[in-house]
Amino acid sequence: MKINCSLLLYPFLILLLASCAKTNTIPDQKTQIIVLPPNGASVINASNAFAFEFFHSMLKNEADPGNKIISPLSIYLALSMVYNGADHATKDSIEKVLQLKGIDINSLNAVCNTLISSLPGEDNKVRLDIANSIWYRKNSYQPFTSFLNLIRNDYQATVSGLNFDDPNAVNTINNWVSEKTNGKISTVLQSISPADLMFLINAIYFNGRWKYAFNGSNTTNDAFYLQDGTQKAVPFMKQTIRTKMFTDSAYTILELPYGGGKAYSMYLLTPFNHHESLKTFALAIDQNRLSEALNKMDSASVNLQMPKWEYAYELNDMRPELSMLGMGIAFSGAADFSKIYDRSQISVYISKAIHKAYIKVNEEGTEAAAVTVIGMEYTNLPAAPPVFKLDHPFLYAIIEKQTGAVLFLGMVNDPASR
Repeated sequence: MKINCSLLLYPFLILLLASCAKTNTIPDQKTQIIVLPPNGASVINASNAFAFEFFHSMLKNEADPGNKIISPLSIYLALSMVYNGADHATKDSIEKVLQLKGIDINSLNAVCNTLISSLPGEDNKVRLDIANSIWYRKNSYQPFTSFLNLIRNDYQATVSGLNFDDPNAVNTINNWVSEKTNGKISTVLQSISPADLMFLINAIYFNGRWKYAFNGSNTTNDAFYLQDGTQKAVPFMKQTIRTKMFTDSAYTILELPYGGGKAYSMYLLTPFNHHESLKTFALAIDQNRLSEALNKMDSASVNLQMPKWEYAYELNDMRPELSMLGMGIAFSGAADFSKIYDRSQISVYISKAIHKAYIKVNEEGTEAAAVTVIGMEYTNLPAAPPVFKLDHPFLYAIIEKQTGAVLFLGMVNDPASR
């Protein structure tokens, strides 16, 4: 079977979704069972629906046909933290984007807590790290302790007040990101502006060895056909394996399990028509279509030939995509995050929404990392009293206010002269 260039779009998206989806994988006694809290399945469905909605929105916004990768789980966890601080129309808009209609916020937080706690230990042969943090401006308007405690407890977040005016503050945050992504993403912030008040960050690191590793000696260069009809020689990994697969008239999906085989898998999707636009194909795949395919997969022997790949991708501004999905108010002066800051003192809005991701696929397995940053700025910080310094010649008048009569009118050219 020849694997098409469509393999480059979906891997990290699908491997993260696979941790929550029902799949037909080979049992492994060392895999821990994950028990979701009440209403957990609804939250997972909401998260997966968001994954494809956001991915489609991203594809519609970008004309670049290059490689892409996102971590929907990272974005979802970051936005879930923000959701806890929103109210009124802003809360409603984020609820829409997160597909949470009919799901209470306590259920969302409980499921997120379970994922953060349980996924890293699910398969002892796969490393998955999930980390959250909040960094807020120290010695300025302070966020509510109740909000910080909620995120600290339900999202297991590191919460730190930081002197944002210190040039080293950027390094402090970037170093945290680098550590939590095992050095794969070293820089997420270039600078901190005087108006920045808070950064909410999620980081994910994944390192999984194939259950059935490729033999490096079988890797040889072969032609890879690009979307524009040209071709280039790239290293192809090769092996014959028995795995799960499903094919219909539109596409083929194949499973490559990691570790013990039960917890994590990569799912490779390729259109049946190799000349079909990959963007068109991707826009036709959604949560329901993927779930249907996963349920129809069956055991098959396959002579698998697939390229190695490694690349990074970044969305320096996710606000257009998230606005398309319905939460534009959160990025405007009308935003209501009154559960984070006292709105009688200051109003804030989301000024930054950054996502970066990395993936490397070779004979041994997959290494991937992602980070999502939500930055908040103030919109109505009370202005300092204006400086009115009379350090040059000036006029003055003494006026009776009821009649408006000018009683005295003068000029000061030298206040020291008598």
